[in-house]
Amino acid sequence: MKLRTDRVIDRLNALGAISDSENCINRAYGTKAHAASGDLLMTWMQKVGLQTHRDTIGNIKGVLPSHAIDAKHFIIGSHYDTVFDAGKYDGPLGILLGLEMVQYIIDKDLQMPFHLNIIAFADEEGSRFNTAYLGSSAIAGFFEKSWLQRKDDEGISLETVIQKNSGICSNIDSDSISKENCIGYFEAHIEQGPVLCNENLSVCLVNGIASQTRVDVHWTGISGHAGTYPMNHRNDALCAAAEFALVVESIGKEYDEKLVSTIGKLNVIPNTPNVIPGKVEHTLDIRSLDDKFLTEIGQILEQRAKEISKQRNVKLVWNIMQTNTSVQCDKNLKRCLKIGIEKAGIHRVLEIPSGAGHDAVMISKIAPVSMLFIRCKDGISHNPLEYVTPEDIEKSIEVCDNFIMELINQNN
Repeated sequence: MKLRTDRVIDRLNALGAISDSENCINRAYGTKAHAASGDLLMTWMQKVGLQTHRDTIGNIKGVLPSHAIDAKHFIIGSHYDTVFDAGKYDGPLGILLGLEMVQYIIDKDLQMPFHLNIIAFADEEGSRFNTAYLGSSAIAGFFEKSWLQRKDDEGISLETVIQKNSGICSNIDSDSISKENCIGYFEAHIEQGPVLCNENLSVCLVNGIASQTRVDVHWTGISGHAGTYPMNHRNDALCAAAEFALVVESIGKEYDEKLVSTIGKLNVIPNTPNVIPGKVEHTLDIRSLDDKFLTEIGQILEQRAKEISKQRNVKLVWNIMQTNTSVQCDKNLKRCLKIGIEKAGIHRVLEIPSGAGHDAVMISKIAPVSMLFIRCKDGISHNPLEYVTPEDIEKSIEVCDNFIMELINQNN
């Protein structure tokens, strides 16, 4: 087990060394570092004996085929893209635990009742094009062709990026796995929160994933000279955005137990010290386990934005980029995972919801899903301080082994 734990850690470090930035981990979708990390994952998949290829969107797919007649597919996966200034564990740990599960199956010479797919999803964070789950949406058959025209901050379209990486956009639909052929999905992921630390537990079950809405908000006022334009005559786009940001924070605090609301990305134009901002573009991310409530909050925030726009004589564009409803994890897969946790010597099996989105959201459209959360130090994630102890990695390997064995026995 120590050898396997060391192997996972070595691979995490190897992936963590691949970045588009010199001073931090940064692997946004479609970049040189992103492609290089995909190549490395392919090498590891091939080494373990999987039938491996990169699909159109950039997912790295490894398959351990079953010899059973009419076998269907079970997917294990997570993502290999990152946010800017990321940690090493968010995404890659789940992929590498999947590879350890395959190694366990091969070492035990187990007969597979289903085709086991290990998928490293190309883009879950949505950092570059503000669309989460690009990779898993292609696998689930829910990739929207309109996304191809979305552009990053440099004005480069998603379509251009795919073509530059030798992808043929018309082939995206052919990379999907049908609902009829997929029996389930499992994802191991760091918790990205403090619950496991507070409860002194290595791992826990996930019982569901919060709904999420992403919005692009644009404010357009009038640029002017900072030294000559009177304050009472200004149409300052940044002031409108700033007022709205405080509304977002205030509503988030008002409904603290059932809502989180964030403005995480902001572009100020022309972004010059002596010019009144004429345009501001920013994101809005709202999440809740209550789908209806989240819809209502979205409508309230849009109305407040319209009021600010009118009061400040600043034009508003409100563009909902993506909405995903909440997801419930499958009872049977949770039962298998619970057995796996207990067999690993953890007799208090905790269940918690995930406020963070995961590729399980998209795969839930075609299959029952399950998730394992793994403790990360102080609950820190999307940060270089992200850390999982070797002891917790070892325990998660043991749980994953037990889970896949339970699943194989159930389907044989």
